[in-house]
Amino acid sequence: MKKIGTIAMAALLTGSLAGGIPAFAQEEAAQVISAKEEDTTNYMKFTGVIQNIEKGEGEIRLTVENEEKLIMILRINDDSLLLNSGTTEKIQKEDLKKGATIEGYYDKNKPMILIYPATVTPELVIVKDEDIFGEVKVSKFDENFLSLDKGLKLNIAEETILLNQQGEAIEKKDLKGKEIVVFYKATTKSLPPQTTPSKIIALDYVTEEMAKVQDIIAADHYMKDGVKMIPLRKVAEQLGYTVQSQPKVNGALVTLENSSFTITRGDKTYGYNKSIRTFEVAPELKGMKTYVSEDFLELLIRN
Repeated sequence: MKKIGTIAMAALLTGSLAGGIPAFAQEEAAQVISAKEEDTTNYMKFTGVIQNIEKGEGEIRLTVENEEKLIMILRINDDSLLLNSGTTEKIQKEDLKKGATIEGYYDKNKPMILIYPATVTPELVIVKDEDIFGEVKVSKFDENFLSLDKGLKLNIAEETILLNQQGEAIEKKDLKGKEIVVFYKATTKSLPPQTTPSKIIALDYVTEEMAKVQDIIAADHYMKDGVKMIPLRKVAEQLGYTVQSQPKVNGALVTLENSSFTITRGDKTYGYNKSIRTFEVAPELKGMKTYVSEDFLELLIRN
């Protein structure tokens, strides 16, 4: 579903803007399609220098120019997360200055107004610190903490600060399934490069689709052995999967495109394509519905 929307948006950018600013339209379209093909991040990035700052009601508007002289307007409000690349700390929108280099990250799945310069409200802004060196990577990572673009491997140490977007301490297991902001100083010369981050922030990313999933789970779940059990069919179908009952094996087959899950009630192991995975708690039938442990949701979202 998202793939169709992204390609359609790219086509709109190319077609609607071709007469006025084809170079910008083509670049944006190529970036959008490339980003979705990789699916390594939920965000598009625009890097540039702040040329002008306008104050509005509850927000400020930054005119940002990149190295190719393309302009983008970033609308910064109280929901935008602003972070310093060197100190790794949050900053206020009032602290932004003309001449600062910033990276604006905005949700690539949200529609963009087809005008030039493009105007977006970024979810995340990284302000480059001129005095304190620090690198930042925003990406999805796999279970081994290798970024999905294969560009960085994380070696998370005891001293690595782990926070959620609200600034609260979290544990390493809480990073799973999250897009994260990684602050680090240096990497090894290996392939892929490796680093021990100084801080990691797990981002909240809630699409309209996921908001509906969260509503389903809030209205229909129960706890077993400290684990939240969620309704398999309702959740999977909301995410676009097909769920087929398999009475002969007391389970279900869950499919979407090239992904296939074979689930058996009462068995903690399940098949995922040609591999074997494990639930935290075995699926079970309750009130004529199959419930699975919430950790299964992470894998459904990834596919």
